Amino acid sequence: MFAVLRNRKHRDIGLQVLFIGVIVAILASAVIITRRNLDAQGIAVGWDFLNYATGWTISFSLIPYDINSSYARALAVGFLNTLLLAALTLFLATILGGAIGTARLSAHRLLSKIALVYVQFFRNIPLILQAFFWYSVFTHLPNARNAYNLGELAYFSNRGFYLPGLNIERGAIGLAVLTAVALLIVGYAARRFAVLRRNDGFVKLAGFVILVAAVAGVLSSGRIAETPLFDLPVQRGLRIAGGLELAPEFCAAVIAISLFGASYIAEIVRAGLLAVSRGKVEAGLALGLTGSQIFWKIRLPLAIRIMLPTLTNQYVWLVKATSIGIAIGFSDFFMVVANSINHSGQTLSLIFILIAGFWAINFSLAAVLNAVNRAIALRGQNVR
Repeated sequence: MFAVLRNRKHRDIGLQVLFIGVIVAILASAVIITRRNLDAQGIAVGWDFLNYATGWTISFSLIPYDINSSYARALAVGFLNTLLLAALTLFLATILGGAIGTARLSAHRLLSKIALVYVQFFRNIPLILQAFFWYSVFTHLPNARNAYNLGELAYFSNRGFYLPGLNIERGAIGLAVLTAVALLIVGYAARRFAVLRRNDGFVKLAGFVILVAAVAGVLSSGRIAETPLFDLPVQRGLRIAGGLELAPEFCAAVIAISLFGASYIAEIVRAGLLAVSRGKVEAGLALGLTGSQIFWKIRLPLAIRIMLPTLTNQYVWLVKATSIGIAIGFSDFFMVVANSINHSGQTLSLIFILIAGFWAINFSLAAVLNAVNRAIALRGQNVR
């Protein structure tokens, strides 16, 4: 009996080794054939081109860039643009989707019907069509001379949206980010200490100190002693100077993806709220809690635990949907890589960079949300 089991184990190991060997042989032959075909066509594969000047401009950039910048900087510009677009769309889609999903369960019939119409309308129109629509709307706004204004605080023209901005230098922004990270670490440590000591007053005091320090850091980084804290846009003839300028392509991509994603998130939120059992709501009523207290303290926390895995998948999909910006001329990561391929001819290298960039974003996002899901999960209990 033992001899038969031993022989079967050796046979299984042999089959596994054979399978791995076949896979390695296939990959090696694919690499050799690809290399041979590239050499025959005169296509070089390497990374030296990253140090060469691009010779072309990028319309929207968060960091300094000009035609003399390298391909590496151009790729960094596109990557940061995609991160900014993804962060804004995920935030707006979550807020709007949460409100729409909650409204769908409202006892007010008109509000519930409006939310239903929103979901059915935006969810059933292709995303690229929505992007084209908003881009057409923004590019057909009046020119800078006749731009719409909001109390001379913001201007909306076919050249873009001009909003109040902060007079903060780039170095100060980096310092503010590091300060915020340090404050978060200190706040987490203070909260853990307070929980261990069962001192709620210490938590409130620590939160107040962190808030004051953050506001003081922003005010000091703005150097309000020399310049105003806010830089307001000013209409000057045929142009608008100052403030924060947002290109029409960027605004169209943000609104299209946010509205489209909110329609799906609304259904996820609605399903999560419906999954919370009626018994827990009745328990809250028995304890004398009001409707708002039951929603914020019972239904929403339990619903978040239920819908977070589905929300994670939806967030990852929305990050990949940011590549739709290339259709309306927004300089996202995908568009920068496409232009780099056209100018440098380094197709394989740049495709690898594109895959690695989106993989890094989505893997990091999924890892963080999965960690949050594990942290808030109820051990050994059924939330339903």
